[in-house]
Amino acid sequence: MKNKAALFSLGFRPFFLVATVFAFFAMFAWVAVYLFSIQLSSFSYFPMIIWHAHEMVFAYSMAVVAGFLLTAIKNWTGKQTVNGFGLMLLVTIWIVGRVAPFMTNIPWLIAVLEMLFLPVLAIFIAIPLVRVRNKRNYLMIALVLIMAALNLLVHLDMLGVLVNMANLAIKTAFYLIIALIIIMAGRVFPMFSQNGVANKYQVRKYSFIEKLVLPSYLFFMLSIVFMGVPELILLSSLIAAVIHAVRLKGWYNHQIWQVPLVWILHVGYLFLIIGFIMSAISVYKPSLYFMALHSFSIGTLGVVTIAMMARVSIGHTGRNLMFPPKIIKPIFLLMIAAVITRSIMPLFVSGIYKWTIIASGLMWSLAFLLFALSYVSIWIKPRIDEL
Repeated sequence: MKNKAALFSLGFRPFFLVATVFAFFAMFAWVAVYLFSIQLSSFSYFPMIIWHAHEMVFAYSMAVVAGFLLTAIKNWTGKQTVNGFGLMLLVTIWIVGRVAPFMTNIPWLIAVLEMLFLPVLAIFIAIPLVRVRNKRNYLMIALVLIMAALNLLVHLDMLGVLVNMANLAIKTAFYLIIALIIIMAGRVFPMFSQNGVANKYQVRKYSFIEKLVLPSYLFFMLSIVFMGVPELILLSSLIAAVIHAVRLKGWYNHQIWQVPLVWILHVGYLFLIIGFIMSAISVYKPSLYFMALHSFSIGTLGVVTIAMMARVSIGHTGRNLMFPPKIIKPIFLLMIAAVITRSIMPLFVSGIYKWTIIASGLMWSLAFLLFALSYVSIWIKPRIDEL
């Protein structure tokens, strides 16, 4: 009972657990489907490629976002976020959304069950923020509601109400999550970097660069998602690459390589810059588009989320950030190998594209399996200072 109470005491615990387990199973299933052309019952509702993209964005990513926000908002407001039965209910709603396409063939029921999670999450994060009038972070309520609206568009396409909307909605949602990572990185990466090494150093922040970070990214997002004009994609990609590279360079110090929980954040942000560069090149070589996309998805979203889950889980359970589980470095290296295999290796070795997808997916799955096994005791047990 004590472990059960601990698991549902704060949002990061159950949501990081289900996100990690799901990341393993969903990617492994995708590899199996891709390799053996297996047909799963859910694909009678979601086409295979739509299911893969939808679940990585609206299931995995938003579970991590939920865990992070429910934990961070407690710190921001000084108010307890949803816990106990309420948190258990929220997690159950998320799980029901994952299994619904496999449990029923009634399309409207699948849509309702799958869409329920985000509006309920928005309510739970709004309550403490509004209660203390923490207006600076109302943006987070808006973000979750926008994601809910985009998810609605996906389902309206699946139900035949709209046409050719699912891909656009998923792509928009994906790039919004990358925007959230960029915002979050600016808030915490510099602090984690300078305070997380043996000899503290002062990161360099350039005010004019910080003012351009989000606008440059939004220009890129609008260009690649909505406009599709090659010249604008090229221009916005190069501008974003330069601005974000300068930002990352200002955070850097050679000491970070001694601390896995720090250097992995820098590597994840580096893949964002690589994604911008590849997007620019894709204007002339369209085959690079999907390599750029996966530099963003596996490299930035995947690497940064697993890094933040690793860090938040240790810090918020009273453990020493300098001594994470020993397997964490191999896990991070597996994730980096997955990005390189999927996004960079096909540039240098021809005729292996299909196998890079399979190998990358298996490395992702193995990384998340090892992560789940090494962190499950952290998530389900009380803080070490409460044992």
